[in-house]
Amino acid sequence: MQQSREMSSVPRPLAAGDSESLVQWNSDGYDRRVTAELGRAPGPESTHLFKEAAQRRNLSGDELAAAGAAREEIKRRAHRISELLGHVESLPLTADERSLLRPPYGRANHLPSPNRPYAHLAVHTGQGAVSVTPVWATTTGGNVVMSTVENRIKARATALDPMVALSVSAGIGNEMSFEVGGFARQSPDADRELIRTLAGMYSKPKIGEHVDGNYTSWDQRERNERIRLEILAYRVRNELGDHPVHRSAPYVQELAPRYSDADLSQPPGRKSHDRFWTTDEDSPEGESDPREARDELAILGMTRRAKESEYRSVHPTYGHFACFDEHGLLRCRNIGFDLMDVEGEARISFLVRKRDSLVLRRNPAGALSVAKYSSGSVWLQSQGRIHFHEDPDMLRAAIRRLESRYNRVHQRLALDLGMSQRPSEDYMLATLSRQTVSSRYRETERSLRSAGVHRR
Repeated sequence: MQQSREMSSVPRPLAAGDSESLVQWNSDGYDRRVTAELGRAPGPESTHLFKEAAQRRNLSGDELAAAGAAREEIKRRAHRISELLGHVESLPLTADERSLLRPPYGRANHLPSPNRPYAHLAVHTGQGAVSVTPVWATTTGGNVVMSTVENRIKARATALDPMVALSVSAGIGNEMSFEVGGFARQSPDADRELIRTLAGMYSKPKIGEHVDGNYTSWDQRERNERIRLEILAYRVRNELGDHPVHRSAPYVQELAPRYSDADLSQPPGRKSHDRFWTTDEDSPEGESDPREARDELAILGMTRRAKESEYRSVHPTYGHFACFDEHGLLRCRNIGFDLMDVEGEARISFLVRKRDSLVLRRNPAGALSVAKYSSGSVWLQSQGRIHFHEDPDMLRAAIRRLESRYNRVHQRLALDLGMSQRPSEDYMLATLSRQTVSSRYRETERSLRSAGVHRR
């Protein structure tokens, strides 16, 4: 709900029943106390709640009681955030920005083609960790809305830290995009109205499937409440014309950074790094399953050469990268990337401007989300730490590979989406190390195994 500036000088109470002090409005038309509470960086207790409330099997006794208490506390915090967001002025999206999330040419449904636009939502999962996944989305009242299931990562994370980032592009190979920094407001979707609307826009019904898409299989398995997420923007940047356009709410500079350097201590023990393929249970130990390798690499628009450590680009898929900016706030943006072998590890690689490398060295958490649009609901996320490489030969080789993968490399690869052409000396090569991979394929495998079904 937007507050008019003419009334901003009059103190107003919060929602009925709130016993705390009155709202303190300033000359810029926003409430300092509400903004401070919404923008406060979550503490270690939030990270504990996030993990304690996770969906786990075979809980009993004290563990079950602790998980139930954590979920109730998360619900309480989500309700509190929704109350506070009723007193925050947000930036409505423009008609051009909203058009990217609407079916083309006035159709009721998106085309089953690479032009079907997902939104990629980035959330803070505690202690500097980020997660980003593609979601079905639409707009209402100038805000982006989407649906999720109670107790999933997006629901838990936005209840504990409402500050999120959102990236939307017009589709594979298209340079039109916009990104949003905002607050996520939760509300019940008890009748499944929003998810049915989204499923009708994005799904192409198949024989034997529900007419409203495949989301019902998740509901039947989890049996949890559907939640509506509405993103109230405090910062918007679009790439819909010749030059980037920025808009920011007046309170952005007062939002607290999400974490400090001390919070990102290196985890003990040997580092782990997931491949883009896993080991099949029926295969000899250490032998990768070529079916899984093909499926997951296809999402990245890559394929393996005969030599295991080399990869070839099949099509120029863009990724949506989440990280923290110079103010410690979450961002999610559209970038180009490649896959390269580093010390025996297949890593996502991309270019970063030198001026941005200092920020990312201080805040090295990153995650990249890729959706295979033409297949629908097929996605992959790679989470890890941003690692920089000083070798100039590696940089030159990476630039040559990226130039062959994308038509206009210097317009899409810098993390700040700079539009001017720059020499390679202005860039640094970055990769995602300590990588953890998740994908729709892996979730399907886990679901089948938990149900006692093994794929052959």
